[in-house]
Amino acid sequence: MGYVASGKPKGRPKQFYRYELPTGVVKVVRAQCADYERKKIALRSGSLSPEVRKEYEETNEAIGSALADIEEGCRDEFLVDIAKNRGWHKSKINWLLSQNAYYNRKWKAVYEIARRLHLI
Repeated sequence: MGYVASGKPKGRPKQFYRYELPTGVVKVVRAQCADYERKKIALRSGSLSPEVRKEYEETNEAIGSALADIEEGCRDEFLVDIAKNRGWHKSKINWLLSQNAYYNRKWKAVYEIARRLHLI
């Protein structure tokens, strides 16, 4: 994306949505992954009502179990990559996995999270 003299970007940023899921579902999955740590901290604090606690536990359990198929050392980074919509080129684990292996795991994780959250 180029810049003009005013400093504003020229053109449109590239958007890569290569999922077979609807874009809205992918955005909800990204938002839930971005909120994962906050919910984890709130669950530890113990100041939640029983209904909210149950929902937080179910959501975090769904995300955790969907990421269970990914290698243990990569799970946290995949969670961050899904939340920030980062690809293989900007990921911190691109040295560990090939591009095809990375995207296969990421797409499967997004699909599994959506399925376990009953979005599809």
